[in-house]
Amino acid sequence: MHRHRYKHFFYSHGKLLLTGEYFILCGACGLALPTVKGQSLTIFRHNLSSILHWKCYDEINKPWFEGIFKLPSLDICYETEKNTALKLRNILLKSKKIQKNFLPNSLGIYVETQLEFPRNWGLGSSSTLINNIAKWAKINPYMLLGNYFPGSGYDIACVSSSKPIIYKLWNNKPHIIPIEFNPPFKDQLFFLHLNKKQNTCDEIRFFRSNISNISDKNIESISYITHKIPFCQTLKEFEELLLQHENIISKILKLPTVKEVYFPDYIGVVKSLGAWGGDFVLISYRKGMKNYFSKKGFDTLISFDEMIYKI
Repeated sequence: MHRHRYKHFFYSHGKLLLTGEYFILCGACGLALPTVKGQSLTIFRHNLSSILHWKCYDEINKPWFEGIFKLPSLDICYETEKNTALKLRNILLKSKKIQKNFLPNSLGIYVETQLEFPRNWGLGSSSTLINNIAKWAKINPYMLLGNYFPGSGYDIACVSSSKPIIYKLWNNKPHIIPIEFNPPFKDQLFFLHLNKKQNTCDEIRFFRSNISNISDKNIESISYITHKIPFCQTLKEFEELLLQHENIISKILKLPTVKEVYFPDYIGVVKSLGAWGGDFVLISYRKGMKNYFSKKGFDTLISFDEMIYKI
């Protein structure tokens, strides 16, 4: 490994979207929660000048991407995965455009990123990377989103806040309210991984094709649920709100809820988080729960305190 002395270290927590889903794109309020696990970015001096050497490690410390770029042009000299190299190059070029003195060509730089969660968990491997690069370049992370990440930007807001937030797009600008979210019944909330990852870009395209079905009343209902959830004192009240939320979205997308598809006979709540049909769902506790999901082939069940970051 060609590294000399340590230079900088940046870190961002991951994210989960509890309410709002695609409706945030239409002006609804969403509730996003930062996760305990995130991604770090460490910068070292390299002993070869005018070279940027980039290496990405996953949660078990295995390299999943490596690239070498020429400075200052960021031309790709070597990569282990073309699409990742091009995406990374575009983010870095955009950062240089915004911040002229970012990545000067006289230095050799070695960068190491370290994920703390599996890449298929959908906790924000892209948004944590963008936020870390933005911190390094001292620029606004939203300016890096561009066309590559067509979502609402809630994930950037969440990973850069490290606190639960209520997020709203107003005149295409993000409005963020940091809140407290530490429900008294949190020991009865769990996160279950569905063993597959959604493609956010495809999901957003699908949502936009259904956008004509959305009324102002739908948006108001989702925002109302978002604002009410942090004040829930009982699991029953919380479950009822989440059920209403799932039903509204199910009707608009003309899709069955994740519970109807996978767990129709489960007595507790099963709530999609962010994109429908993939990544994590929120589960409310019922007796025999672990066994129930395990029998169906779902073994990644994580408690609220293990998953959600608390300052």
